[in-house]
Amino acid sequence: HDPATLTLISLAGALFGAEIYVPYLLIAEYAFSPTWAGLGLTAAALTWAAAAEVQGRFGDRLGNTRITLIGTAQLLAAVLLSAATAAFELSPAVMIAGWALSGSGMGLMYPRLTVLTLAYSTPQNQGFNSSALSIADSIGSASTMAIMGVVFTSLVGTGAGFTVVFLISAVLAVIALIPGLRLGHAAETQP
Repeated sequence: HDPATLTLISLAGALFGAEIYVPYLLIAEYAFSPTWAGLGLTAAALTWAAAAEVQGRFGDRLGNTRITLIGTAQLLAAVLLSAATAAFELSPAVMIAGWALSGSGMGLMYPRLTVLTLAYSTPQNQGFNSSALSIADSIGSASTMAIMGVVFTSLVGTGAGFTVVFLISAVLAVIALIPGLRLGHAAETQP
C-alpha cells in the first residue's frame, strides 16, 4: 500500500474508534442528555468542514508532510484531552473543545490523503485503489472499534475504560506518522 492509504487507515481508526466514546462519556459520567452529548461531535464536524476548506485552498503551499504533522498533532491533542478529561474528571468543556481539534485535523488530512491515494495510482489501477481505500478505511475503523469495545468492556468497574480507549486512539495517531511522514509529492514517486 502507498503511504497515503496506510496513514488514512490509522487515522480513521484513531478518530472513529474514539469518537463513539465522546458522547458516551458525556452521558455516563457527566449526565448530559443525548442531544447535548452530541456537542463534541458537532464541534468536530464544523471544524472538519472549515479545515477541509483551508486544505483545499492552501494545501499545496502547506505540503503533504506539514499537513500530516499538523493534522495528526490536532487529532493527538484531541484524544489526549479526552483521556485527561476521563482520567482526572476535568470539565466536559475541555473534551468538547478538544474534540473540535480532531475534526480540524481530519479536515486537513482526510481529503488530502484520499486524493494522494489516487495520485500514487496509475490510471489502470485508480478504480481498484479507490475501492480498496474505502474498504480498508471501513475495516480499519470497524476493527479498531471492536478492539476498543473489548478493552472497554474488560475494564468495566475499574473506572479506566474511557481513559484507555482514548489512549489506544493516541497510539494509533502516532502510528499514522510512520507512513505519513514519508508522504512526498506523489508525482515524484511514480516510476
